[in-house]
Amino acid sequence: MLFAMAFTIPILLWLNAWQANRIGLRMNDIRELERAQETLVEENRTIAAEIANLLAVNRLESDAVNRLGMTRVNPENVTLIIVGGN
Repeated sequence: MLFAMAFTIPILLWLNAWQANRIGLRMNDIRELERAQETLVEENRTIAAEIANLLAVNRLESDAVNRLGMTRVNPENVTLIIVGGN
């Protein structure tokens, strides 16, 4: 009985230390993933703001006029065609 305890206790202590080490490594992994997630969330916010800016009507109109050389159409020159309407 004493031999079994003398043999089992060190093994259990080693297993406990090994498990604590594994938990520590996983905690480091979790912290690293949380930092990466924070970075991605911030990038996502930035990209969403850029998309909102690019889709703004004033921005689209400005690009059409200044960059593409488009002009506003006189409503008298517009012909509306309705296909399959009732």
